[in-house]
Amino acid sequence: MIETIQPRHERLWRAWQDGSWDFAAYELGNLKGAFNRLGHAHPTQGNISLPDMITSVTEQPFNELGTAIQSKDGAAFAKAYTDLTDACNSCHQALNHGVVEIRVPNRTSTSDLGGTSAPRN
Repeated sequence: MIETIQPRHERLWRAWQDGSWDFAAYELGNLKGAFNRLGHAHPTQGNISLPDMITSVTEQPFNELGTAIQSKDGAAFAKAYTDLTDACNSCHQALNHGVVEIRVPNRTSTSDLGGTSAPRN
């Protein structure tokens, strides 16, 4: 997951920070795809259906992120992104992987986000 989910999670946040709504939409699609591939690669975790768990914790934040991106609503994006981050952490806790904690990135971390930057709205 670290190789597929985490970079997409961070790039999505950076796209919003940079006001790059088109790139945010692109990365949201990539993040959804990464979660989908993860569920197919690991259909169960213990007795739990991983695809079902992923859907149950990400569906609402993904929908809210999509709406925020379409409307270019920074406040709604920030809330939905935090909700997604919290959902990821709740899943890790439920699967006894609480040592893996997802955080909202900060501006001092490195990223390979490319493209032009515009002020955040």
